[in-house]
Amino acid sequence: MTRLVSRGAALLCALFLLAFPGAASGGTEDVSLTVTSHPLIAVFRESLPDREILLTTLGDCNADGIEDLVVVYREDRDKNHMVAVYSDGGSFSISAPVRAPLENCRLQWRDIDEVPPVELLVSGQKGIYIGYAVFRFVDGEWISLFGDGMDGCC
Repeated sequence: MTRLVSRGAALLCALFLLAFPGAASGGTEDVSLTVTSHPLIAVFRESLPDREILLTTLGDCNADGIEDLVVVYREDRDKNHMVAVYSDGGSFSISAPVRAPLENCRLQWRDIDEVPPVELLVSGQKGIYIGYAVFRFVDGEWISLFGDGMDGCC
């Protein structure tokens, strides 16, 4: 049993290091940031004016050539959510929320399959529980392609 746990832990660590190469060296390859003055913050604030923004990242989540904004925000004391503020036929829309890690959330754009749109890697934790997921933005919503431990960290 110990060997299975060790192999599983080693596999999870290897996947994390592949997904976040800067993590091994303490680097800052992560694209997570907190944007407070970007014009798309106003679109987010119109829909969710009282939510605390925890983390944002810019990117083209729907592959239309227009920069979008991903926002991780605090829903309540025990729950964080993630949404996209994305271009939608000449205007901007906000996606339905998906759960996001409660602590140490990180976001990174990665082109996993070399097919647009680019995927978003999300990782984080809640206490001792660590999780990650790979999302693709399709038809205005986040689709989880695969991941592990997100139920425990969200």
